[in-house]
Amino acid sequence: MRRVLEADLKRIMAKILPWLLILIVYIVLGVSLAIQIDTKPDRTFFFLQRTTECYSFVGLIIGFSVLLGVYGDEFKSMVMIGVIGRGISRDKFVLAKFFDTLILAFIITALTAIYVGILQLVFGVTLNAAEMKYLICTYVFDYIELTCCITIASIFYFLSENSAIGMFAFLAFETIIPVTIELLVMLSNLQRYHINRYYIVGLSASAYSDFILGDIVGALAKIFVCIAVYMVGALFITVLVFRKKELEF
Repeated sequence: MRRVLEADLKRIMAKILPWLLILIVYIVLGVSLAIQIDTKPDRTFFFLQRTTECYSFVGLIIGFSVLLGVYGDEFKSMVMIGVIGRGISRDKFVLAKFFDTLILAFIITALTAIYVGILQLVFGVTLNAAEMKYLICTYVFDYIELTCCITIASIFYFLSENSAIGMFAFLAFETIIPVTIELLVMLSNLQRYHINRYYIVGLSASAYSDFILGDIVGALAKIFVCIAVYMVGALFITVLVFRKKELEF
């Protein structure tokens, strides 16, 4: 499985388009800060607002890039048939793709965090302990949300072997479903049931709030539930789906 991981990572990281898109987001962020930061009454708040928004766009790029590179290319080229035919089990194949997702998302998240740190030095923004905690937590919790959504979307890749369906599933779980839940809560009496807290984004946001307020145990418990249900659960379903899938050798 190690060789599969290495081959996948080399192939995906050699793609130019995702890095170009991320570079554009970085440039837009830098230009935005250069033009507007000195005109704002609270430079620190503006910096935090822009840098956290930046990861929202980077996250979408990561999601689409990972889904196309990790899953889409495999089904398009049918390389997986050769890999499985050479002895790797289907379960290990699914796990390899899952670890690809975690590693690639982590690499790009780490690069984004480093870039934000450089911008902080360039623009002379000083963050206190609470603000630094806020920024770090934002990236960590967004990373968890992102990888959960990608893992769930991978189920639809294995079911359909269709890139468009897989990418739409990711977009739905990442943006459409959270917005729909919020609208339902606002326009109905469901607000008292806090149904938004049971979905990935709401559960992660609730854990984030607990962590910021100092309830570490509560935050960790919610993150554990989020990972167990939406990441490990989705991975287990994917394994079951792929075990039963017919492959044409």
